[in-house]
Amino acid sequence: MRSELPFAEYTAIQDRLRADGHLDAGAGATLHALARRGLLKISEDRVDVPQVGLASRVLVELTRSGRACARAALGIPTVPRRPAYLLSEWLWRNLVRVAEAGAEGLSEDAMGGKSRFYLGTGYRPNGRPSRGYIDCHPVRVEKGRGTFVLEYRWRLTEAGKRHVNAHRSDYQTRYPDVQLRAPDPL
Repeated sequence: MRSELPFAEYTAIQDRLRADGHLDAGAGATLHALARRGLLKISEDRVDVPQVGLASRVLVELTRSGRACARAALGIPTVPRRPAYLLSEWLWRNLVRVAEAGAEGLSEDAMGGKSRFYLGTGYRPNGRPSRGYIDCHPVRVEKGRGTFVLEYRWRLTEAGKRHVNAHRSDYQTRYPDVQLRAPDPL
């Protein structure tokens, strides 16, 4: 049954719960009990509803713990987290591109997005040190009486080679769509 006021309508889930007889007057107390246990985050605000004025609104959000609790209650298996020493699929894909380029290196323009900040030597934009797996090297050309830089290319550092050699099989298992077609070991 829908509310008579347009700004106080029930959500689709509330309608379904009410139709199944699961929503009762004590729902507010239950929500606050779940919030006290860290399973929900409840906030309240006021919205301006045309032709009515300010109306109070309660917003409910599942916390990380709440989602974990719901998954456990429903028997949904958890996906194991990636160990901190392994790269995300996106970073691994970019590292593979550099590794496959070999000694020639990967063109600076071919590096994906901000991956150079997370994989390269130096610092990330937020000031934290990057991993140091790749480095940018100038390609110099002699012309006339001097030399100039033609372009910059990304190559694996020794740390990058060690990382690829140590974790190559882990990555191939974790990210089967990203296969490294370079000699083992590098």
